[in-house]
Amino acid sequence: MRSFIVMILLVVVVVSCTKDPFRGEDYEAGLLEIEPGDEMFYWLLRSRSRPNKDPLVVWLSGGPGCSSLVALFYENGPWTINEDLSLKTNPYSWNEAANVLYVDQPLGTGFSTTTNPDHYATNEDELAETFYKFIIKFLEKHPEYKKRAFYITGESYAGHMIPAISSHFIKKNNTDINLKSVAIGNGWVKPVLQYPAYREYAHENKLIGEIDNKVLYAGFWACKQLINFNFKTLAYKQCQHMLMYSIGGGTDKSNFNFYDIRKKCDHPPLCYDMSGVDKLLAKPEIQELLGVNPKSTVDPSSPFNPESVGKDATWKSCRLDIQALMLGDWTNDSSVQVRDTLENGVGVFVYNGDQDYACNWRGSEDWTSEVFWEHKDCGNGYKCGVQNWMMDEPYQKWVVDGKEAGEFKKVDNFSFLKVYQAGHMVPMDQPRNSLVMFKLFLNRAF
Repeated sequence: MRSFIVMILLVVVVVSCTKDPFRGEDYEAGLLEIEPGDEMFYWLLRSRSRPNKDPLVVWLSGGPGCSSLVALFYENGPWTINEDLSLKTNPYSWNEAANVLYVDQPLGTGFSTTTNPDHYATNEDELAETFYKFIIKFLEKHPEYKKRAFYITGESYAGHMIPAISSHFIKKNNTDINLKSVAIGNGWVKPVLQYPAYREYAHENKLIGEIDNKVLYAGFWACKQLINFNFKTLAYKQCQHMLMYSIGGGTDKSNFNFYDIRKKCDHPPLCYDMSGVDKLLAKPEIQELLGVNPKSTVDPSSPFNPESVGKDATWKSCRLDIQALMLGDWTNDSSVQVRDTLENGVGVFVYNGDQDYACNWRGSEDWTSEVFWEHKDCGNGYKCGVQNWMMDEPYQKWVVDGKEAGEFKKVDNFSFLKVYQAGHMVPMDQPRNSLVMFKLFLNRAF
């Protein structure tokens, strides 16, 4: 009888374990209501090291409208997805050093949803306010993170979102939010400088010839003028037209990988086969584990009709309709909020994979060199005045395990790192080095 009971218990344990492929990690996932009808999805991965002491780090993917779960499974999360949809442990997950909170935002992204059509973000100010409400609700649910060291990280269009959020948090001056620093990976921050950088990057990497170089010089000059005169719609059309010319003019670049110039784009539009996360998150048992409604996301068929958003659709990694709602901010200069963030004592760390075309390192070098802010570390506690301090700062070698892994420059609480042999998604291409980078960021070495 006793052996029979033991056998039954073993069966129960095996069944319960097989239902949760995420076992082995201390996690929490679900929808958090921030206002009636507005629910934001989050996935908290507690630290593998010191969960009760390590900082809280938010990760935001770009788009806008791309789910942060893509990064969780393909970049810096605790698992990677095998072909059979089983999971493999990632030893270089960022929760090795922090409690990492992946959030689907703005509303309508991933599993986040709203029943209020007018609550979909159409600009970064609205996005930042909604995210602030989410963090407040999250801290109410998890008071252990109040006043804990807090960091915001992300990539791509998060270069627009993160400065808006950090600036907004600083204005709110909520003492429960102990914002220490932000990190922007391969970010879209200052289009007036980053658009022309496509020509420079393409030319120096021999992606274009001399004729195309001249055409692009003129075309991006027009792009800059339209941005400077705030003709947003015309600027977007002109700038995007020249961008597409830069990857298609003169030669056949039908398989051009926008996110890594070393590779072919075998799975457009993202170029990588990331179907695993779509298949995994489509499973009813996984959705049940995550506490989500499989029909809580966005209908991609009507990109300009906010009333169609959120109607009976399955989870998708990126939502073009959410992106379309925010196109008015595409050419905005978010380095203004970077300056505000720096001048309020919050660190800003910018990093770029050197093989990325989409948000290439040349563009990031250009905009970081043009941020004028009050540098406060001139010795003896004296402020140095307002200047673009990064402009003339020399690069230093970044060495990991005895090998040169990149180069960086740092002035006070502002730093820029170029990561060698990495594309748009640095943690995916350089997992070990990105974890080293992440730990240095948390320690304010970057």
